Amino acid sequence: MIQALENFTTKELVCNIAGILYRIEYQSDTIPRRFEDYIVSDQELNNSDLVHIKCSESDLDKTRSENTEDYPDSYIEYLTIMTKIVSDLPNHEMLLMHGATIEYQNQAFIFTAPSGTGKSTHISLWKKYLGDNVEIINGDKPEISFEGNNVFAHGAPWCGKEGWNVNKKSKLKGICVINRSDNNRISELDPKEIVDVFLSQLFVFDENKILDVLDMFIKITENVPFYLLECDMSEEAAKCSFEKLTGCDWEQSKKVSV
Repeated sequence: MIQALENFTTKELVCNIAGILYRIEYQSDTIPRRFEDYIVSDQELNNSDLVHIKCSESDLDKTRSENTEDYPDSYIEYLTIMTKIVSDLPNHEMLLMHGATIEYQNQAFIFTAPSGTGKSTHISLWKKYLGDNVEIINGDKPEISFEGNNVFAHGAPWCGKEGWNVNKKSKLKGICVINRSDNNRISELDPKEIVDVFLSQLFVFDENKILDVLDMFIKITENVPFYLLECDMSEEAAKCSFEKLTGCDWEQSKKVSV
């Protein structure tokens, strides 16, 4: 149930996003809908520390100036809230990455590439042929966290036009760069070979946090394998990535999903 907190003169929500509690002040009535799956009640707070997110008029104006599209005020507010939360992530040893994220057998895989390359189409193929055995955690911008040498992908409200996201975390077992090709093939990749591609897929809104984000990126490369997938948009492409990333047989896994 969507619930605004009481006893405040402005509208507020408390959201748990990737384990961090944010107290968000907002104006647009569309904001609760965008954060619906992440809202927590007063009873769930247990005197926890909250990160306060408030968008000033200058913050909103800055977001407008940075976007060429003529977005409505409600969407500008949503983007501004996202920017503020993402800027806070390095304070919790977390970052935001551009990529479509799926989970299979409790393991997460991120497919990353410039917009329009086919990330959403590719994960849709996994979903089409493997059914409920595959869960789409986030369609566009998962949050990444660390526990020791383990790396986790989290669902978040910033999830692309399809709105694909689940409020959960899953251990990250592979990151795959997609390149369009007439042939389907996948190979393990040294991220140093195309470091500029990966860094372009990380979000850094606070220039003072650049070194922190770079350190976290290095930590990802030390603990998660990277792959290059050259593919078309066929079932064969999904088979190619699935078998390499999971080590499972495609045809057998399809039968299990029926």
